[in-house]
Amino acid sequence: MAKISKLYAREILDSRATPTIEVVCVLEDGSVGVSSVPSDGARELRDGDQNWYMGHGVQKAVVNVNQTIASTLIGQNLESVAGLDHLLLTLDPSLGSNAILAVSIAFTKSMASSARLSLYKYIAQIANNNQVPFMPTPLFNMINGGKHGAGNLDFQEFWVIPNHLNSFAKALETGAVIYQNLKKLLARRGAIHSVGDEGGFAPNLFTNLDALEILNESIIQSGRKPSIDVELGLDLAPNSFYKDGRYVIKDRSSPMETGEFIDYLRDLNSQYHLRLLEDPLSDDDWKGWSAITSELGNSTTIVGDDLLVTNPEKVRRAISEKACNAILVKLNELSTVSENLEVIKLSRDAGWKIIVSHRSGETNDTFIADFAIGVGADYVKFGAPARGERVAKYNRLLAIEQETLNHT
Repeated sequence: MAKISKLYAREILDSRATPTIEVVCVLEDGSVGVSSVPSDGARELRDGDQNWYMGHGVQKAVVNVNQTIASTLIGQNLESVAGLDHLLLTLDPSLGSNAILAVSIAFTKSMASSARLSLYKYIAQIANNNQVPFMPTPLFNMINGGKHGAGNLDFQEFWVIPNHLNSFAKALETGAVIYQNLKKLLARRGAIHSVGDEGGFAPNLFTNLDALEILNESIIQSGRKPSIDVELGLDLAPNSFYKDGRYVIKDRSSPMETGEFIDYLRDLNSQYHLRLLEDPLSDDDWKGWSAITSELGNSTTIVGDDLLVTNPEKVRRAISEKACNAILVKLNELSTVSENLEVIKLSRDAGWKIIVSHRSGETNDTFIADFAIGVGADYVKFGAPARGERVAKYNRLLAIEQETLNHT
């Protein structure tokens, strides 16, 4: 049993200079949890005042925590995170999912502190996960295209994925070395355009195949073997190039129907041995999703992101229609820690892979690193091995791995 003695919030900035909310939760025993949530969550509350951060301020959400939510929770006997989250979900959702999720995470952290447990161990307990620790494989976002890029690459993210049989420390070193060699290769070609929000490069290459080729070259330059030591993966995010029911990319001279685009991806997979395909098709192309999972799902992980938006009803539909075999979990697409745990359990019971993801607008909060370990995620998607808000999460995984090694 726990009681909250203090609960308060403030407005801070995320990695894109956009305001977000930070919450401090103090229990009666003195245990403290501090959380900050990323931007772009579902049903998040923004002020709309053009004279303050161009309308993107979160002062209303801050007031909602400091007044309505605090008055509801302070002094309550709370048995668990699930109990707190149940109370939060009885409140008016117009308070803002950013406010509600920040409170849920801060309370989870304070409860872990009160129990004198590492956060990932506490999350494993409430997730009923007995397989701790299992170190997830990182998906390093090296090249950005689509809406995240310079406008010339259709696919949104190009990943390198180190061999999962190695330690996380080795995986991180591999990703960092490839990142540095990729930077040199792009500079040699005069192709560096910028670094995107998630740390990946946004180069002015000509086609999607160019990006895959230069990634393989970077892997080789780093002394690794493509498809053996390091695999590739893609987040296609095709909503940006799905037009009038067809897929339009620079690599092909004419638009492709769903079947043609699946054939294209099958050939691409044969050539580059892609480990994961996130959002390979438009999120309203459900028949196509079932078809590509049937055709490629045995050798390649088909990940639902925009298709599912961490929504349990969409997950159930995708399970029923065999539309994918993995879920990208973004915590702030729901309002509480408990809801995310439920979606993960639903997905895992279906035999799916679990990927815990950051957002483009991030903070230095490392909660999702502990969360990924606690729920036994197969992969983590935290961006490139660059930019402080991304590296903080990778460094937290390093610390967890070291802690587990010291206790074995």
